Amino acid sequence: MRKETDRSYEDFRAKKQKEAGGLVRVRGAFLKDHENDIVNLIKHESRTTEQDNPEYKVSAISKVDGGIDVTTTSSSLAMHIGKSLSMAYKGEHKYTFSQDEKYIEVDWKRD
Repeated sequence: MRKETDRSYEDFRAKKQKEAGGLVRVRGAFLKDHENDIVNLIKHESRTTEQDNPEYKVSAISKVDGGIDVTTTSSSLAMHIGKSLSMAYKGEHKYTFSQDEKYIEVDWKRD
């Protein structure tokens, strides 16, 4: 004789693991003259990526110490923004991964 249970298929599925996210730091003298263009590029990349995967978003864009800090929900979006900045405006960029590669810090600078 079988017992009825209250379990559903969802109880047995593996939980989706979210990536820890990322931080993009934008610095340099170039930023003063092109701040609006850079912020628009970041927002555009965020919207484009969000259409493909709604979990990948820009959490915050804030002005910090004469630069801009962009917080993202995924490390891949942070890396993508860093690459887009480098392709569009050149400059220097550096990627720093956490030990488990779930979090990335991208430093982009152009003087």
